[in-house]
Amino acid sequence: METIRKIILRTHGTLLIVMGIAIGIYSTIGTLYGIGNFAFLHENRLGHVGLLQAYELAALTGIVLWMGSYQENKRNWNRIGALFHFFILIVYIIHWDFLTTLPNGELTRNIGATFHLVFLGVESWAGLFSKKS
Repeated sequence: METIRKIILRTHGTLLIVMGIAIGIYSTIGTLYGIGNFAFLHENRLGHVGLLQAYELAALTGIVLWMGSYQENKRNWNRIGALFHFFILIVYIIHWDFLTTLPNGELTRNIGATFHLVFLGVESWAGLFSKKS
């Protein structure tokens, strides 16, 4: 079971690092040049401040999960991974209708919500419901 927890932490961590950095860069390009799905940030710099911080924190969380995969009690680190997505899903619930007003909003919202629900489920299972071993 510990091997499965380690694989989950490293897969999740890798995705968070790569996506955090990549989407952070993509949103910055939208902010600076007014192009792409984040072009609206060109006129809303404050929105970029919050998004960039969130993407950088996602990358940092990925690093933390990788580090946790080397620790003895991996279940605690799986719980941290689950909480990351739990808190993001709260934002999705609060702003569910607003997200569809953004470029490709419905598709982006649905893919994002699915991604966060999947990892909330996987990390919750590994951190809370699976047998200790």
